[in-house]
Order: sequence, then structure tokens, then C-alpha cells
Amino acid sequence: MSKITKYKISATIAAGATSASAYSIPIRGKVLAVGVDYPTHTCTVDLDSDGEASAQKVLDLAAANTDITYYPRTSSQDNTGADVTFDGTNEIYEPFVVYGRIKLSLASGTATETVTVYLMVEE
Repeated sequence: MSKITKYKISATIAAGATSASAYSIPIRGKVLAVGVDYPTHTCTVDLDSDGEASAQKVLDLAAANTDITYYPRTSSQDNTGADVTFDGTNEIYEPFVVYGRIKLSLASGTATETVTVYLMVEE
């Protein structure tokens, strides 16, 4: 039986800086949704897996300042690593599966502002 858990990650840009990063606790499951609570000024937000053999870019957002919820997906692949499609053209997507921490990275931001991200994960 699975359960849905909400995780919170916050990063604050230090005085005199324009970037920051923070890590979640270890997460094991499917990322269903990501809520982004932006600061007043714009900044770039990235979410990447950490602690896996190869990092996955879960979310890559250009500079913005409007709170929003995303439902990030990745291409489904077969046992050869080829993308699975419905008809040879339209790819099939599914939630990101993570096993480790998620890194929140901020760039091009304003000092002392905080971005908070909420991850909805099916475990």
C-alpha cells in the first residue's frame, strides 16, 4: 500500500549573494507534484536528485516570481533505454522516481529572499 507524503525544502539567499541551495531529507518514491513558493523578486529554481548514480533534473525553471504547482514527468523507457511511445511518435510520460535527497538550487536571485518548495511524493 502506498502513501502520499509532503516534503518541504527552503533555501534563502544570503546577504551579498545571488544564489543558494538546500537539500531535502532522503526521499524514496514518485514525485507527483512540486509547489513553488516564490519570493517577491524573480529567481531561477532548479530541483535535482542527489545521491543516485546519476542525478536527474526534476524541475528546471527560468526566472519567475509567481507561486505555482508543477506536475513534472519524465519519458518512460523500455529495457533497452529507448523511449516508449503510443504510436511511434507520442511519448509516454510518468512521474520521476527518486531514491535519495532532492537538491533545491536558486540562481540570479535577490539577497535575503527565500524560495520554498513542497514535494508531493507517493511512497
